Amino acid sequence: MGENTRRTETRQGYIYAFLGSICAGSVSALTKISLASNGPLVVTGVTFLLSGLILLLYQPRRTPQPGSYRYLVFFGLVGAGLAPLMYTLGLSQTTVVNASLLANGEVLFTTVIAFAIFGERLGRGQAARGLLIVAGLLVVSTNLDLSHIAFLQGLAGNMLILGSGAWWAIENNIIVLATKKFDTALLSKFRNLIGGCVLTAVFLVGGFPFGFSAYSSAVMLLLALAVSGATILFIAAVKRLGAIRMLLVWSTSTLFGAFFGLTVLGEQITAVQVFGGALILLGVYLLRRGERFPEAEPFVAPVGEL
Repeated sequence: MGENTRRTETRQGYIYAFLGSICAGSVSALTKISLASNGPLVVTGVTFLLSGLILLLYQPRRTPQPGSYRYLVFFGLVGAGLAPLMYTLGLSQTTVVNASLLANGEVLFTTVIAFAIFGERLGRGQAARGLLIVAGLLVVSTNLDLSHIAFLQGLAGNMLILGSGAWWAIENNIIVLATKKFDTALLSKFRNLIGGCVLTAVFLVGGFPFGFSAYSSAVMLLLALAVSGATILFIAAVKRLGAIRMLLVWSTSTLFGAFFGLTVLGEQITAVQVFGGALILLGVYLLRRGERFPEAEPFVAPVGEL
């Protein structure tokens, strides 16, 4: 693959990651609203079921490719089932500050796994720019007020959020392998559909209470749309950038999460957090500007596919 083609693919990867992070940033606010009406299992199951049904509308005649079933089952049960359920459960049991900080552990877990198992590499300059992004994440998440981060408060919720980040980190690295063989649309829509069906079946068979008003249903639909956008854009980006750099850009969802928290939930954003957001954006810009080649040759998407 020529240098110009690689640069084009890499540029597209950063665009997809940035747009996807906007979708992901809205998920926490919409989830918080949905949890006021239904439990974590119901919210997660219905959200991913609706997301899977929405994604089925994209190229509806295309079916899973031979050899992709093992990936689809794993992504569905783990990435769209276990991990989001753990995160939603954790979010309902711990503080918002703790949840924001601990969710960033996904970047660390993904990096460690990518280095140790999958052989990805970052140059020194890229690592330094990545650290700038991580520093911004910590500022946004904590507001530099460490006295209010009570890790023992809601310990079970904290551990659930850390656990969800670890499972998503494993999925992130395996997605890099899968997207070199199979297309984004199929991995995305069947992943969410599998996870959503399993979780929905669990709360229906288990007799978990649920109820949807017109308002809560509208919020759930918006949440499903956000998850759908985040899913397909995530996979489209990760196959072009690799797991490490994709996650560094994706971490800007923390910044967008703060924005949606301000505009939707009425939460306050301090000058310190604005400074942290600036660090994140600066790190992403420098990371992109210093880019030459991706860690591995990117997947070339078929015509008409993200």
